[in-house]
Amino acid sequence: MSFNNKVDYIPNQSFSNATLDSSDTQHKTFQKRKWQVLIGTFLLISIVANAVIWSQEPIYQSQAILHFSYTSHTEADLSDLAHRQITLHQQRLKSNSVLSLVSKELEQSKMLTINHQTLFDALSAEASLTGRIITLRASGTEPQLLKPMLDAWVKVYLTFIASETQENNADELLVTDQRLQLLETKISEQQQRLQLFAQENNITSLERDENRALSQTKNLGANLDQALADEAQSQALLNSLLEATKSGQTIINPADKAKIDATRKNLREISANLSDLSEKYTQAYLERDPAIVAKQKKARQLQTLLEQQIKNSQSEYLLDVERDLNTAKDKVQQMKTQLIEKNQLAQQFNQNLEQYRRIDDELKALQNQAQKLKSQQVVQEVSKPFDAKISLLEEAFYPDYAIGPNYTINSLISLLVAAIAAILALLLFSFIFKQKAPSAANHFMVIPGQSGPTDNANLGYNQPMPIASPDPRLGYEAAKLPPQSQILRLLSKEECQLLFAVANSQGKALVGLILSGVNVDEILELQKSNFTQEFSRLQINNQFARTIELQEGLSQALQVVCNNLTEQQSFWSNINTLEDLTQLLVNIGHDAQVAFPEQLSLNVLRHTYLTYLASLGARLNDIEQIAGYTSPSDLALYRNVNQQGKLFDLDQLQTQYPFVATS
Repeated sequence: MSFNNKVDYIPNQSFSNATLDSSDTQHKTFQKRKWQVLIGTFLLISIVANAVIWSQEPIYQSQAILHFSYTSHTEADLSDLAHRQITLHQQRLKSNSVLSLVSKELEQSKMLTINHQTLFDALSAEASLTGRIITLRASGTEPQLLKPMLDAWVKVYLTFIASETQENNADELLVTDQRLQLLETKISEQQQRLQLFAQENNITSLERDENRALSQTKNLGANLDQALADEAQSQALLNSLLEATKSGQTIINPADKAKIDATRKNLREISANLSDLSEKYTQAYLERDPAIVAKQKKARQLQTLLEQQIKNSQSEYLLDVERDLNTAKDKVQQMKTQLIEKNQLAQQFNQNLEQYRRIDDELKALQNQAQKLKSQQVVQEVSKPFDAKISLLEEAFYPDYAIGPNYTINSLISLLVAAIAAILALLLFSFIFKQKAPSAANHFMVIPGQSGPTDNANLGYNQPMPIASPDPRLGYEAAKLPPQSQILRLLSKEECQLLFAVANSQGKALVGLILSGVNVDEILELQKSNFTQEFSRLQINNQFARTIELQEGLSQALQVVCNNLTEQQSFWSNINTLEDLTQLLVNIGHDAQVAFPEQLSLNVLRHTYLTYLASLGARLNDIEQIAGYTSPSDLALYRNVNQQGKLFDLDQLQTQYPFVATS
């Protein structure tokens, strides 16, 4: 169903030919007063504000720049310390002690009497941590006083910092000398103690492998591990040989394998020759032929020799393995005894080595402290790496122009404020003094435009336009438009097929998915992974999970859209909102040259699909199984769509909307 927004109206005629009502005069008077309020408020506020603005005195400003330079070591490694010191200098510049000295300096050198409060308000310091500078500013209405104030401020502060640094350096150097003498005495005593301890305990180095006692113990432990491994291997080999002998298996010494294999080969060749002869001749002939008898005798001798060789090899192999096992056990036992003796010696040596290490660590700690004190002493005598060298980068000057106030900008702001205040005053006046409603002679009757001839036919039922009851005060009937939820255009099958035909791949996906049962709220959440079986099936996983069979034309369009996408990527690569999808649909409608394309929306497509399901005879409560969530109030709009009155299950209906034209 569709409705147009055209309305016709018929102005009501006057009941007599009398003159105009006095309401016109009242209306003109009310409009005149509104203009008076608007203009009067604007002029009053703008005049008062500009009078205040232009009566202000001009403000001048002078500035000086202090630069803080540090050594390269401090810049690279202790930048945080430099930042803290610059911040501290910024705060100390406006301390009471500094400002008191500035006031005295101005009084003595410039004969200017300026109190602390005036200096505190006029002077300001702004630090730049990245540039290592502090900008000193002096602001006021008297430009001839600004430069002397800044000069006195810089002079007083630099003198104050220099005297303070000199006093601190003298105290620190005295303390450092005393500590350094004490450390050198302790270092000498510790070195003698370390040398004596090393001689008494035969310690050559702190490295364990360089001391003979520990090195022998380590090597003996490694040899014992290897002997244990050899013993375990020999025992395992002997056990396997004995187990094989018990089970009747043949055991051959690897050293005898070549000789036994040669005997077996000769035996196989003679046996094969005798087998061939037995097939050609009879047994009686075989027993009389001397050559054959000789071969048979040789075969028996080889068989006896083979058995004897295997028996001898097996017995000798077992004896060799038993001898290796006994040798390994003796070696393990001997090494264990030696290791116990060496461990006792190594334990005592370890204790001595740990004591030696502690004495050496104490000596190194003392030497490090002494080295640090020497470095600090050198730095204190030459320079202070942790204190900045303060220099005047830019001197103060006499300002020749004012920095404020900006009379032009302030005037424009006052005019803008006056305009806003005038509009607010006009709204307040209109709210307090409401204009009377016009007389009934100016009312008119609204008649809704007629809908197209195919709107109700496409929907499948006729819905009458509700009309309001007569209003006796106005003397006419006011027609009421249908509620907004019912003003949805219903597309015909031909229009849907035309939209799908002219759209690009992305547009085909949008039109086809909505007309296949995808909810408007679900359309942006779809990913490539939701499509299976070569895009012929859509799996929706949410509270209303369902599987939707897709038509072939829609599957082909989806394959084109998702060609270069990952599984978890949305195929709306350049679209993020439903408004963009709506505009895409409107553009498709323009290309298809359908009537009123601006009325197209995602809700129109869904309304068309739900109407299609209801017209087939689908139960309203079953629609959610194929089309997702639909509110009960929206489902109620489709109660009268099925004119036949017959209801069917979803498996009995063709739920795919025919948006793909058949050739």
